[in-house]
Amino acid sequence: MAALDPLGRTARASGGRGTARRLAALALAAGVTVALPPASGSAAALPQAPEDIKKKYAKLKAQSEKLSKEYRGELVTLEEAKKAAERAGADAARADREYDAARADVARLASTSYMTGRLDVVPIISSAEPGAAVRDAAVIEHISRNNGRRLENLKTLTAQAEKSDETARKKLDAVEKEIKDLTSQRTRVKKLLAKYEPQVARTQAPSGGGGAGRPDGASGTKSPIVGNSMTARMRTVLVEVDGRFGPFPSIGCARPGDPQDHGSGTACDFMESTGGAMPSASAQAHGDNVSQYLINNASRLGLKYIIWKQRIYDFRSSGGWRQMEDRGSITQNHFDHVHVSVL
Repeated sequence: MAALDPLGRTARASGGRGTARRLAALALAAGVTVALPPASGSAAALPQAPEDIKKKYAKLKAQSEKLSKEYRGELVTLEEAKKAAERAGADAARADREYDAARADVARLASTSYMTGRLDVVPIISSAEPGAAVRDAAVIEHISRNNGRRLENLKTLTAQAEKSDETARKKLDAVEKEIKDLTSQRTRVKKLLAKYEPQVARTQAPSGGGGAGRPDGASGTKSPIVGNSMTARMRTVLVEVDGRFGPFPSIGCARPGDPQDHGSGTACDFMESTGGAMPSASAQAHGDNVSQYLINNASRLGLKYIIWKQRIYDFRSSGGWRQMEDRGSITQNHFDHVHVSVL
């Protein structure tokens, strides 16, 4: 009984056709192997492996956490840089996995064609048809085209992996730069922190005794206050800014459960618009004036940082506005309010 080909059709008894197919598979395997980019773990792979990125990030994260504790609270620019580095690192690792899987797939196809003499996913021409030489040439061309697409896809994944790796390393460099900048200000920051001791939002007992008391807030302001609970220092800033620039549509302060400054009573948002809408040109100019006043009086008021228009001015750093990562909305990017945090 004649042997059957992979698709169940009867093959020729002659070994010439099988030899031709094996030679074609051998040529394909050799060609693909030469064309394959290096594996991600090889010496000629991407400039910095994901494992190296993880180690560097772990080291910088430990340094940043120590610095944040020493500098009394969240270092926003540093935290944002860390989160961006985390995302970029995850993207790089995912790109590497996709690249390795695609490379292994291409190598497997070439190896299978060589070792078995089978022409994967290529319809074998029936023995009843003439023109064997022409058919062999067509089959080889089909394989080349089919695997050519895989190689092109592999090249695309290689470029994506390299780009993700480069982004991750740049983000880590930003974290490292931010740590160096903040560390360089240690002497000045220590004096600033000594001048402004930590405060808490006090609970005042109601007159006449009894009851649970009420949060320490601000009164007599021009603007409505949402979450009227804050430290004495934050209250001083609120009253001064509201008295000079108010009324604002609203001023948002305490947020129960917030792990950062709004939860500890050391932050307020001076709204320039409501409902998540972009402020008008005049309201934006008003916010510019508010933020500049705060910058000019930061040392006197004991400010930690302000955020406005997707930029942050941290008074514990070397100074100046710094661009922030895109958080996704007008409010989250602080286009509709000036955020103020105090020491």
